Amino acid sequence: MTSGVTVVGGACAPARPGRITPIPPDAGLPRLTWLSEFTRPAGTTYPLLGDSRAFGSLSGLARDDASGQWLAVVDDRAGSRLAWLSVSSPAGRLEVSPTRLTYLRAGPGVADRIATEADLEAIVALPDGTFLMSEEGHITKDGIWPPALLQVTRDGVVTGVIDFPPEFQFASDGLSGVRDNQGFESLTRMPNGRIITGLEQPLADRPVTSTTRGGDGRLVEFEPHDGSWVAGRQWRYAISPTPAVSGFPVLCGDGENGLVELLALTDTTLIAMERACRMNAAGTAAANAIQLFAVTLSGDEARKTLLLDLSTLAPRLSPALSQLDNFEGLAFGPLVAGARTLLVMSDDNFRATQNTSFLLFGLW
Repeated sequence: MTSGVTVVGGACAPARPGRITPIPPDAGLPRLTWLSEFTRPAGTTYPLLGDSRAFGSLSGLARDDASGQWLAVVDDRAGSRLAWLSVSSPAGRLEVSPTRLTYLRAGPGVADRIATEADLEAIVALPDGTFLMSEEGHITKDGIWPPALLQVTRDGVVTGVIDFPPEFQFASDGLSGVRDNQGFESLTRMPNGRIITGLEQPLADRPVTSTTRGGDGRLVEFEPHDGSWVAGRQWRYAISPTPAVSGFPVLCGDGENGLVELLALTDTTLIAMERACRMNAAGTAAANAIQLFAVTLSGDEARKTLLLDLSTLAPRLSPALSQLDNFEGLAFGPLVAGARTLLVMSDDNFRATQNTSFLLFGLW
């Protein structure tokens, strides 16, 4: 589906003083122009993949300049892997084709389970051709995977593990630190070369978001240092309350509104994506609430301006996205008419009721 409709401006929510404000006409923030959609149901067969069943649950997205392809991390702890994607927009129509899968393996000094059973949620491509990926932090009956950044080569070797500061580690009593499977789900590289990641939900000593209350989130910066990365500045990030969705009164499990992705535009301005999941009263159907924000870093605060509530775009999307989907990935897309674009990607969770979808917006 294609259309040249500019969707920014009419999608603003009521202002929250000091946090979310309408976009002033001269703000200089990006205007998102809706261009195209690419959607395939879970279980689709892809000709270039040896096993299409291993493709899906795409959570983080980045463009690899060396190959001209895009990489998506697969959110599957049973064999951590990357999906390489060919993405193009001929005549403004979005086309996405998976070309291969790369399974992660441990390099010297790295525990095998950290590489092969990671909860991968986000990825950035580095100038030297390697990648950083986010393990958000999770707990299973087999042990604890603390939140970490993984340094990964082009052929999938995990060469280093960068830890988060102590306040973000799991606490033995569960009363502080990150929440299980709700840690660092977002990751972006700034033009200055630094990395920023953000909490999906507040730390365990603060309330999670609800329909009446936002959450006290956090953004954390990492700086390159001697071949690795060290934590630097932090910013308070106000996660918005969980939006209501008509006909879907019940929250999904862990469905509270949370920060799921970041994409840097400048050294002080980012796009943030927040997502919530709701169920109908019978528990037989789900709807997602997806919002994109412009974020300005100022002092120790990350100030937000609503760019787009994707529910306002849903009537222009295919029927498969009538209630949107589990959108989790952001990346710059292919150039269209010489201009920069934005890709928004969904995670199908390997569920037959969900889709792998890409939405393409012009950034002009």
